[in-house]
Amino acid sequence: MLTLSGAMFRFAIKCLSVIIVMLGVSSGCLAATGPHKKVYLLRGLTNVLSPGIDQLADELPKRGIDATITNHAFSDSLANEAIQECKSGRVSSIVLVGHSLGASAAVSMAEQLQKAGLRVALIVTLDPVVKTVVPSNVHLLKNFYLSSGVGTTVERSGHFHGMVQNVDMGRTEYGHVSLTTAPTIQKQIMRDILAANSSCR
Repeated sequence: MLTLSGAMFRFAIKCLSVIIVMLGVSSGCLAATGPHKKVYLLRGLTNVLSPGIDQLADELPKRGIDATITNHAFSDSLANEAIQECKSGRVSSIVLVGHSLGASAAVSMAEQLQKAGLRVALIVTLDPVVKTVVPSNVHLLKNFYLSSGVGTTVERSGHFHGMVQNVDMGRTEYGHVSLTTAPTIQKQIMRDILAANSSCR
């Protein structure tokens, strides 16, 4: 009887250990869903002409970064989503990345966030085709454009106190589409996203 009781005791201890480990894993999963950085990716005119945006959408989750990708035409609804997620506390930092018409849409999203009293940690624009002015709620904007093509620079607004970097890629072999997949640019964008941590509130 004592032997049986001892065996049952050891079995209970093993079960308790397994439960403790499982609870530890669950806590880790819950922690991952807490306040976090969110990246919004905006394609250009058609979804097939912004391949580098899709590359980022594939790579970011591997780095543990939450990302949403869509066409530039849906930037208004995406801005509303970003506003709700930041105000609810689910998202702590916002990054916007756009190519072509998606670039100007990213800046437009930042303007909508500004009206809501929120800030943007980073905007990356890839060869914007519409002249845009970055609003004052943006911490850093990096613009990779082709002066030899349709791309334009991004200008700062009168009350802007952040940083704007216009990087002219006009002397490279890249075109409007291939610029998005340039390895050096992809690596730089990833570094900038990882470093972007300023609060959206």
